[in-house]
Amino acid sequence: MKDDIVAIATPLGFSAIGVIRLSGPNVINIVKRVFSPRRNKDLEKVSSHTLHYGNIIYKDEIIDEVLVAIYKAPNSYTGENMVEIFTHGSPIILEEILKILVEEGARIAERGEFTKRAFLNGKIDLLQAESINEIIRAESKTALKRALLKLKGEVSKSLRELKSKVEHLRIYLEASIDFPEDVEEREREDWLRRLEEIKREVSYLLEKAERGDWIKGGYRVILVGRPNVGKSSLFNALMKEDRAIVTPIPGTTRDYIEGELYLSSGHLVKIYDTAGLGIPKDILDKMGMEKTEKILEKSNLILFVVDGSGEISEEEINLFEKIRSYQNKEIILVINKVDLPQKIELSVFSEDIEKIFVSAKEGIGIEDLEKAIERHISSQELEDGIFLNVYHREKLKEIYQFCEEGISVLINLPQSLDILGDILYDMEKAFGEILGEEVSLDIADKIFANFCVGK
Repeated sequence: MKDDIVAIATPLGFSAIGVIRLSGPNVINIVKRVFSPRRNKDLEKVSSHTLHYGNIIYKDEIIDEVLVAIYKAPNSYTGENMVEIFTHGSPIILEEILKILVEEGARIAERGEFTKRAFLNGKIDLLQAESINEIIRAESKTALKRALLKLKGEVSKSLRELKSKVEHLRIYLEASIDFPEDVEEREREDWLRRLEEIKREVSYLLEKAERGDWIKGGYRVILVGRPNVGKSSLFNALMKEDRAIVTPIPGTTRDYIEGELYLSSGHLVKIYDTAGLGIPKDILDKMGMEKTEKILEKSNLILFVVDGSGEISEEEINLFEKIRSYQNKEIILVINKVDLPQKIELSVFSEDIEKIFVSAKEGIGIEDLEKAIERHISSQELEDGIFLNVYHREKLKEIYQFCEEGISVLINLPQSLDILGDILYDMEKAFGEILGEEVSLDIADKIFANFCVGK
């Protein structure tokens, strides 16, 4: 990392201000050669974290009036010398200054290279580095909050504490590794207790990561029911716009439609309007219903919609019972068309099912339905969700398996404790890989490739 990198750090387009960022050992000197400060000063001699006003001048031509911020190593974001140039937000100006800085010796940064350098220079760990991208891409207030806590090191702290427990157990074990037959029962029980505790905490982290997916990608709510009960009208009412085609003809919706709902609590909800389930009339009906069932499997909350102005059919009851058989699915029974005379017999549904009465057409009960969705989200304890990528979760699953293997060794003593020592070593290594202490550059490159160029 002896070269100097540069990138535009703000989105391309017209704006009041644009930012160009540089990092590397010689970036202050590079900028110094093209920057003329309003007051005579040497950028290489000014204090770190200072701001300077002047012009970018190249080949005797003023390119723009700018502010230049100086950050000196090691007290910068990347741990290297850094410069940020604040220009007027014209794409032409930004591109021109970028071209000049490249001609003066900097190279265009790769995706995420600034944050990658911060990671490689020990300014942040791998999880914190990821959180920066998650902050930029947050789609809800809840997602932003969780990403900020990750940046502060909340997730890293939990993982380091677990790694420390494994390390202490391994060190304690090494004192007895040559004499497994002398291990007392109380020692074995203590080791078992510690491994069981680590296993539980790892399992809990994996559960929190799943809840983190709901926060990041949106809590998935699916509208289900037989054709023509008003699912599309209800979808439009929740979206507060006409997204789905609504006609009196049953089976109008052949494919699913997805929409986003932002609740006042800060949660993002993904709403899916789906093809009506029942006996397919043709191949398109069949394909639509197959897609509905796939979304059902991935959903968090099912809104089973029925037509309150009609009688419930046996087919509808069977469909409801089928949906109830899905594991870990919350269900709300939504009785639609309450603006019409009611004929439905609700006694066929169990009393413990939550029921919301609405008229999608007239907008009656929609606010009550939104509040019910919010209550279900709150009951899932999403506030403690964490963001972990697939690589990190696979590592946690490995650690969970190591715990089970270690427990098996202790249960079957006097097996060689060398085996347990190797297992604990592998656990420590896996924790280190999650935190980026022992991660390969290939894995790091894949993670930072998802960043924008200026970050």
